[in-house]
Amino acid sequence: MTSMSPSLFGRTVAALSGRCSQQTSISRAAAEQIDRILLFALGVGVWIFGAGDAAEIAEQSRHFPGWWTALAMFGVFGTALLLAATALQVALPTVRVIAATHATVFAVAVGLSGFAVRPGQIADDVEWIYRLVPLGGVAATLAWRTPATAIYVVGVSVLAASSTGEATGDLGWTEFALTSMRILGITVTFVYITETARRAARLLDKERARAHQSASRAAADEARASERARFAGVIHDKVLATLLDTSRGGCPTMLARQANQALGQFAAIGRVNDMCTDLEAIETIAREVVDATEAELRVQVRHDYSSADLRIDAAAVTALAEAAAEAVRNSVRHADVPGRSVARQLSIMARACGITVVIADDGAGFDPALVAANRLGVTVSIVQRMREAGGRATIDSRPGAGTRITLEWNAPDDA
Repeated sequence: MTSMSPSLFGRTVAALSGRCSQQTSISRAAAEQIDRILLFALGVGVWIFGAGDAAEIAEQSRHFPGWWTALAMFGVFGTALLLAATALQVALPTVRVIAATHATVFAVAVGLSGFAVRPGQIADDVEWIYRLVPLGGVAATLAWRTPATAIYVVGVSVLAASSTGEATGDLGWTEFALTSMRILGITVTFVYITETARRAARLLDKERARAHQSASRAAADEARASERARFAGVIHDKVLATLLDTSRGGCPTMLARQANQALGQFAAIGRVNDMCTDLEAIETIAREVVDATEAELRVQVRHDYSSADLRIDAAAVTALAEAAAEAVRNSVRHADVPGRSVARQLSIMARACGITVVIADDGAGFDPALVAANRLGVTVSIVQRMREAGGRATIDSRPGAGTRITLEWNAPDDA
């Protein structure tokens, strides 16, 4: 790599130095995050119940045959352990299958418990599995759609009331109805709370998608407005002036020169809207970042002589400049460390196959995995902007170790 050409950039770098001192993806969707948290909490909650009621479970197991106890232990605690172990990392469809298995085997165990115990064997208490019906409803909510969940909740409530009446020896219709309603009410409350949390997460995802679309439209509108402004400036400064001089009988030589200048400026706009050289790209990015941020920033610009034939899409140059400016603004807003100054550097490097822009600071740093999905400065203005321009953005940061954001655009193979 060699330093940039002084003949092309001398004045630009001098102007910049007068104003400047000498790397997921984005987080998961909210709906997926809340489902994973609820599934994990379900698995852990079942085991907390088991630990608290271990003595009662052991005592009641004396009244049940071994096959039922084995079924209940697997259906309740075995699948709950799998949920807790997989909820946060394994593919969500797989975790939903485990939740569906938990709900299904739990319902079977509840239904068979009435046949597995002789009437009146647990006269002074209720079956331990009875108390877990609400958590079975939560598993059904996270595994299936609402109609299936509703059928499940009603069915398991009736089965639990019937089996507990069989176990306690009280099968009267009044007690059966009251027990069914009591179980159903508690279970519906758990299901409602679970579904409300999931609905809020889905709404958040929709609003975030809407915000992304609005930001993209705003960026496109801004680009069109800038385009119109450039053409309007040439029309006002050159075309109208030339026409006015023509109407006044101006010098033909001067009019020809003005007309050629106007045509040259239109052609230049056309080239900017199409492709530019590596040196033009470096100058544009450096100037626009400094103009947009006015931050204390050390600027380093380099190009490889092998990049002399590189032609860069002007849309990519704009994306690089705007994403870099946003990265610098984020650094100014968030990277300051009390008690010392933070050094910031903008590096622009042209290579034979593309261009790389690096924005680095030695400030507070952050954990990219913890950046909220609705933080549009990172998601839209940097990552998405580069992706839409055919490039990519890499964010490398950790708390206390500063931040390094790398923006890359590579020329197409057939360019």
